Amino acid sequence: MKASKNYASIFNYFKETDNDIVEFIKLLGTGGFGEVREVRIGSKIYAAKLVRKEKSDNIEADYLRGSNIIKIVKMTEKEFEGQCYDLIIMEKAVLRDLGTLIRFLIGRNLLKLNNAPFTYIIGDNILRYFSRQIISGLEVLERSELVHFDIKPENILIVSGFILKISDFSFLRNLNTLKKGIKIPGGTSGYVSPEYYHKKEIDSDVAKKQDYFALGATIYYLKFGKRLLNYKRDLNNNAINESNVIDLLQKQINLIKANKLLNIGFVDFLCGLLQYLPDKRFSFDQIYRNTWVNENRKEITDIINSFLDGEEDKLMRELVKSDFILEKKAQIKSFARPKFKFVL
Repeated sequence: MKASKNYASIFNYFKETDNDIVEFIKLLGTGGFGEVREVRIGSKIYAAKLVRKEKSDNIEADYLRGSNIIKIVKMTEKEFEGQCYDLIIMEKAVLRDLGTLIRFLIGRNLLKLNNAPFTYIIGDNILRYFSRQIISGLEVLERSELVHFDIKPENILIVSGFILKISDFSFLRNLNTLKKGIKIPGGTSGYVSPEYYHKKEIDSDVAKKQDYFALGATIYYLKFGKRLLNYKRDLNNNAINESNVIDLLQKQINLIKANKLLNIGFVDFLCGLLQYLPDKRFSFDQIYRNTWVNENRKEITDIINSFLDGEEDKLMRELVKSDFILEKKAQIKSFARPKFKFVL
């Protein structure tokens, strides 16, 4: 992973002007708009994300608190050589992010399974476990009338204890401050809704549903190990537009519905998140109370409570096995012989 010399200079500038920062240590990740490094503050190690931004950007994440929201220790904005930057110091995700986890599951047999004993890697129970935590994080935003606008696997960090936390609030917007509609400030290709491409202002209800669509696209990636929408320019090299996205999305929804191996409750939940018309897309209440999401809650909780921090690999394997075990129990129960009663 190659560090940017320019970003190194900016990190040093922040260090020189902030007495709390002892040192920046190793590089953790790079992106198109910044870098993430380990940072030492006092005797503790955190992650420091440097983000290049526009002066008009307004990030309001430093006061957010929730078990599934990344804890932000400190946010500082500075100008360096005419460009504005945010330095966001937050708790370190020792287990990286969901995107990295899925790539390891697919490419490196992270679960150390022999002869592929299951017909899946991400089964319904571990997917419910992931989904409920992301939904819990979205609930914090919902209550404060905030929209993230960039929910995706790489922005769902995994901390000790196999806890998921929403991160990266570069596009966060407060709907309470809007006097009229809002233009979608950004997002990631493959996770933004069709209405992102018409570049018009949307109302607050439609703005919230950007996060719900992205939740659906994230769950699709976790389940199938690939992006929901892979865009290509057309034969005339024209950029993708809303109509193209709707056509592609509808094809994907039809494929999901046609997959007979999927749990019907999961299909209904996923398709409810991915509807191309915002008014047909699930509301937060429908997401939170969804039957599939809340199924097997006790069994999943019992598994989670059986493991300690540091045993995340064992926990993950047990969650994967739980689908198989519950399915077999249901089959045995359905084929059980009826009890005979002797009548005199």
